[in-house]
Amino acid sequence: MTRKTIWFVCFFCFVLAAASTTATAQLSVLSAGNPAKEWRNTQLELIKQQLNDSSVKGAFRDELESQQKWLSAWNPGSLGDEPLWAAPKNLKALQKEPVVDPAKLAAKLRERLLGKGAKPTAKDTAELQALLAKHSGDVGIRQLHLHWLDQPQYRKTYPREIADAALRLFGLLEQLKPQSEDIEQAKAYCLYRRARALAYRELPEVAKAIPIEDPKQFDAELIGAFAQLTSLAGSDRSEFILLDVRILRRDHFYGRALARLTDHASQIDKKWFLKKQRDMLKEMGWDYPAQEAAEVYAKAYPDAVATEELEKASENEL
Repeated sequence: MTRKTIWFVCFFCFVLAAASTTATAQLSVLSAGNPAKEWRNTQLELIKQQLNDSSVKGAFRDELESQQKWLSAWNPGSLGDEPLWAAPKNLKALQKEPVVDPAKLAAKLRERLLGKGAKPTAKDTAELQALLAKHSGDVGIRQLHLHWLDQPQYRKTYPREIADAALRLFGLLEQLKPQSEDIEQAKAYCLYRRARALAYRELPEVAKAIPIEDPKQFDAELIGAFAQLTSLAGSDRSEFILLDVRILRRDHFYGRALARLTDHASQIDKKWFLKKQRDMLKEMGWDYPAQEAAEVYAKAYPDAVATEELEKASENEL
């Protein structure tokens, strides 16, 4: 049994015990008052009891403290489209991904493919393939290729190709001299794109179309990619926070993920903040705030919710 498996089993037992205690406590709540408020108070009391146990340390304690912070900030019945607390004062400003093109071989084609108001043609994509073949080691062309592949409409179709392209570009960026601030920033974004592409492999619809042949090897690759990104860029960059949230959810640290999402909410797209908040509250089994979050997201993005419903209906038909 691996160290990670032992850790997960211990954590599962811990959560199971807490859930059992929670269920018993919830059954004892017979107040005719506000059931959501009673539920929150019960949860907070249970969390307090667990935090009073000195044997609860490390990641487990961080998880409980994060749950406590979110529940304490939540006022039942008043969840809106703004985060429950203000952004930390030490939150860093967003940094854009720089374009690295020393030889200027990709500049004109980049404008036609990805520029403002661009309307790419088959001729443009053919030119990109030709440039890749002719200048396979050119950083600018390789970065353009990665950016072209790693567009939202392609991420579920070509996650392996995106991850491979990012890894190849990272190697080329490391060879550039001197290693300027822009190069370091480009490398960080490169690692982020790679780790995000790997994370996409685990989405149910992607895993069904592109099966993961060796789960253990894949797990090591994803965690390694994320660790490499964290080592280079740190663990508190708003540009990469959704990936951080994904990794925490993957390890069932929903409270920590929810807290970090809330910390960085002011610097990410509101749609993703509201959607992830809704999804995590549901995954945690926190029905009252989950229902509120679902209503907030549906009100703000009705078309997105309608699309989700259609996709679910289609899956059920199959």
